[in-house]
Amino acid sequence: MESLALLATLIVAPAMFGGPIALLLTLWKLSTVSKFRAISIYFLSSSSCLVGVFLIFRDISSGARNIGIIGIVTGLIAIWRLFKR
Repeated sequence: MESLALLATLIVAPAMFGGPIALLLTLWKLSTVSKFRAISIYFLSSSSCLVGVFLIFRDISSGARNIGIIGIVTGLIAIWRLFKR
């Protein structure tokens, strides 16, 4: 059972934490973005959007669907803010 809980955590974590962390990285001194920070924003946002789409279209639960929506929205906002600068 521990491995199943670990697998569920690894599936949900990018959508739950990746998008908001990427958005927080864009809120902090957006005028000076290093290459490492831009790559990490792209990676976190894309993984958040990918896992979010997976969580939305699978018939899991409404909580997982909400986490997926939050991951997609925050990931797309982070990418949009990075392109906008």
